[in-house]
Amino acid sequence: MKSEDSGGVAFWTMMVIIVCLLVVCVVLPLVIPGFSKQPYALPLMGSALALPFIHFFIFGGMAFAAKKREEKNSKEL
Repeated sequence: MKSEDSGGVAFWTMMVIIVCLLVVCVVLPLVIPGFSKQPYALPLMGSALALPFIHFFIFGGMAFAAKKREEKNSKEL
């Protein structure tokens, strides 16, 4: 079994993204007074909210490409 087949990298990457979301979208607004009025708040929160979608397209795209490659190889045999 190859290491990328186990899903460990994708899982731990998603855990890091969840921690990032927690910090940026929950902790920072509670700790910093007037966080939503800061000029960096919206881009920071927007980029944090985009991370799960980027994760999905990277890891999902890799799995989709591998599946298509496997189907193509099985048809050639």
